[in-house]
Amino acid sequence: MEVSEVKIDIQRLIGNKNYCENIFKHFISINVINKIEPELFGRHLNKALHNLEFANFILQEHEHSIKEKLKGKSFYDWCVTIFYYSIYHASLALISRLGYESKNHLATITTLILFYYHKDNILEKKEIEFIIEKMHLEKEDIDTIIDSKKLREEACYGADKSFELLQAKNMQKQTAEFINKVRGVLEE
Repeated sequence: MEVSEVKIDIQRLIGNKNYCENIFKHFISINVINKIEPELFGRHLNKALHNLEFANFILQEHEHSIKEKLKGKSFYDWCVTIFYYSIYHASLALISRLGYESKNHLATITTLILFYYHKDNILEKKEIEFIIEKMHLEKEDIDTIIDSKKLREEACYGADKSFELLQAKNMQKQTAEFINKVRGVLEE
């Protein structure tokens, strides 16, 4: 049974540990989640930090070289995209630390919820919801400002959506807070 054949209720993953554990086992059984060496988490954390630094640089350059050399242009859409990948790599770092790798976003989310929310109580519900909102298209009862995966897809594939500085700044703040939390967890 493939991932697409199973309808997964995101809110139920949060609310029901047994359900979350069963979905996790399903992902293992179909090789969407696999065991790895836990020491590999550093690669994902470094990639998350790299992406965060680059997105911050591009955002800041809107006040300097982009403003001067590319008058009237903005690249806030690319900032949102890069922030999104920073969040995703930080999430991969967390599950890598546990000794797992994931081949899709939903499996990553499931692993994070099971181990960092249900079992170890390291991440709070609001942080899990932040991750879900940033990495998954469903937006059930989550009221964070931006759905970055959707924004990232619009940024990469859409031609009619203009992105505002405020959206990029909000994403910057949320991403930095999440990366700092992940760093703290991984450094323990």
